[in-house]
Amino acid sequence: MTRLTGRRALVTGASSGIGEAIAIKFAFEGAAVAVAGRDEGRVEATRRRIEDEGGIAVAVLGDVALEDDAERIVAESASSLGGLDIVVNNAGIDANTWHDVADWPVEEFDRIMAVNTRGPFLISKFSIPHLLEAGGGSMLHISSVCATTVWAGDCAYDISKAALNMLSDHIAVEYGKRGVISNTLMPGVVQTALHEGVMEGMNDGRAFERVLLSRHPIGRFGTVDEVAESAVFLCSGVAPFMTGANIAIDGGYSRV
Repeated sequence: MTRLTGRRALVTGASSGIGEAIAIKFAFEGAAVAVAGRDEGRVEATRRRIEDEGGIAVAVLGDVALEDDAERIVAESASSLGGLDIVVNNAGIDANTWHDVADWPVEEFDRIMAVNTRGPFLISKFSIPHLLEAGGGSMLHISSVCATTVWAGDCAYDISKAALNMLSDHIAVEYGKRGVISNTLMPGVVQTALHEGVMEGMNDGRAFERVLLSRHPIGRFGTVDEVAESAVFLCSGVAPFMTGANIAIDGGYSRV
């Protein structure tokens, strides 16, 4: 038996990068997966890939930062799958250009906070009742080592991920006795389109990338599949006493 057989999972931001890898890995491990995202073509591509490999998936479109969309994403996912046992708050964005605090455009700060903090709050708010109805379940939030380490010039992203850690902690404390566990994964540098966009948008982005690489004791950046494997572990039920944990998966970056 695979590790997530019979589970019903919602994964936001599942049309690319870490979210796509998690959705595909969950399906491979036996879960029925709601693939949520804003880009219809990419969401459908992920759904088709899962189904082509023998998995079960439904596509759900919407913007997690919008209250009505977030409520509908959760409702459609639960309805299509017959309930929810796992919710992964993965959808997230970063700025393509960085600024010191006094120079940060307010509208750009608000845009990042809307997706990275408001979005997970809304998805959590609307999905917790479904987890409780199922008798409990797992919530996983894809945060970042930036939640606990400062990347100068990227304050909006860092702040949004620190807030996401606290959201996870609140869920763990408030719903633990009712069977809901909540944890965060804090990836370091992972090779994704988001990472590439940030590096391309920076002055001397590739030079900065080399500095980042030198700070990874393991000698390389991470892969989306490595994050997905950790997500399966945390949502599989093999560690039911682990809740309120903020776990770095960063090749040792945060220890240097």
